Amino acid sequence: MVTINRFVLITLFTCATLVFAPVTNACAQEGDASVVKQDVGPGDTQELDAIATLGNLLATRKEQQAVVAAFKKQLRAAREDATRTELKANITEAQNKLSQLDAQLTAISTGVADDSFANRQGQPFNLQSELVGLAEPFVKMMREATATAREIEKLRSTQNEAKRQTELARKALMRITQLKDALPKNERTARSAEARHLKEQDEIWQKRLQESGDLAETAAQQLQIRQDEQANSSTDVGEVVIDFLRNRGLNLLLAFGAFFGVFMLSRVIGQFFGRMRQKQKIKRSFAVRVGSLVYRVVTILISLFAMLFVLNLMNDWILLGMTSVFAVAIAWIGLKMLPAIVEQTTLLLDLGAVQEGERVMLNNVPWRVEHLDFYTDLVNPDLEGGTFTLPVRELVGLHSRPAAVDEAWFPTRKGDWAQLADGRTGEIVIQTPELVQLVELGGSRVTYATADFLANTPRNLSTGYRVEVSFGIDYKHQIDAVDEIPTKLRKHIHAGLSEMLNGKGLRGVDVDLAGTGASSIDYDIEADIAGDHAHLFEDIEREISRLLVDACNTYNWTIPYPQMVLHQAST
Repeated sequence: MVTINRFVLITLFTCATLVFAPVTNACAQEGDASVVKQDVGPGDTQELDAIATLGNLLATRKEQQAVVAAFKKQLRAAREDATRTELKANITEAQNKLSQLDAQLTAISTGVADDSFANRQGQPFNLQSELVGLAEPFVKMMREATATAREIEKLRSTQNEAKRQTELARKALMRITQLKDALPKNERTARSAEARHLKEQDEIWQKRLQESGDLAETAAQQLQIRQDEQANSSTDVGEVVIDFLRNRGLNLLLAFGAFFGVFMLSRVIGQFFGRMRQKQKIKRSFAVRVGSLVYRVVTILISLFAMLFVLNLMNDWILLGMTSVFAVAIAWIGLKMLPAIVEQTTLLLDLGAVQEGERVMLNNVPWRVEHLDFYTDLVNPDLEGGTFTLPVRELVGLHSRPAAVDEAWFPTRKGDWAQLADGRTGEIVIQTPELVQLVELGGSRVTYATADFLANTPRNLSTGYRVEVSFGIDYKHQIDAVDEIPTKLRKHIHAGLSEMLNGKGLRGVDVDLAGTGASSIDYDIEADIAGDHAHLFEDIEREISRLLVDACNTYNWTIPYPQMVLHQAST
């Protein structure tokens, strides 16, 4: 409760700052203006400055008009096409400057720009140009911030290129020298075509070598100067960081504070109304779900507008442009993801394939959709920690159905004994959404992933189980095999198991004639045991086998053994 009160106080303080910041700013400006007025007397400093600026602009405008007139006079007297083209370009440039002066005069004298008064109806909206305008301040800032680094990289590239050219020039001169030395001695001094050509090439490549060397030296000197400047400016990194924290850092902090303040305040209000709805036991009908969805969308929009409002209030156009571009990018991504958003919205309105209160399979484990929202609560009452939350987008592609009456949510519970398809039998000590652990007789622990445990088709012995044993007697007891032997076996096994279980837990014993084998009459013995004795599953199986042998000894029945008959072919 103390944490919630602190959060509410912080949120209210943030909202009050946003509301009263313009008033405080205006009062501060008004106070500053009053101080100025007291200093300068009855005259208005701003108006006096504006009049002085008007005078300067009018004088500049008169001079510019004279320049335009002079260019036009020269154009009328010009005869050559090249001169006329150049004069026309000069006239156009001068008239543009004159138009800019006229716009400045209008803005100074009226306080309203001509382009603001222009009729904007019918002007096409260009989203690309608008986005470029928003991103332009940020791009300029990045360009200025990286200007030195980019220039250093350019100088390094120039230096490397100059070194490459120098190396090529030296190779060329070396080759020319080799060819000169290869000329016959009588042709070295003579003015043969070969000698003249090699001399010309030598002069050309000597010049190229000199130029590449000068370029490399110049680039090296400029690179050293830029690196020294960068090293000297790096000592003021602390001042740069402090300046950022004081200006844009503070603006960014206030903007994020406004966003999260409004967002969290709206969340608190929404949670308050949600608890009120629960107290009044109002069901989450379709109208309630639509209202909740619209409220959350409006909350995000208002939070974003609060962030933009703070940045606009601080006149931080760089952060404002970055935030606006980011918001537009998010909106564009949202349009691209529209099909997925529509499907998720359908789920949120409880109109999709997964609906609240129904049963859904996730990772081969059944779950009840307890609360369907942006973050959905899934519950499995038979698992430890069987409650978790996942985004609604994770439910896309799944299907739910109403649960049947008394339908189990998991085949076992903690403390049950289970027999798996892989032959293991043990007591369940842990079963969670991730793993199931059972302890076998003797104490060894076996751990399965929950999905693998279910894939082993566990047989829950704690709800009761049946032990089945097959047994055979010799054919010489064929006369008694149908009635007498099954009755005696049933009584003998029932008495023995009752004694073992202290008269509790034995639900029944059945002995049936299964068939006739190659050397025996076979019986199926079945004993139904209560789940309280699940841990005696293997002991009961062994005890039945012992009782069968004991019955044979008591009633003098012979247990047959497989016989092999050999037939000798006649020769």
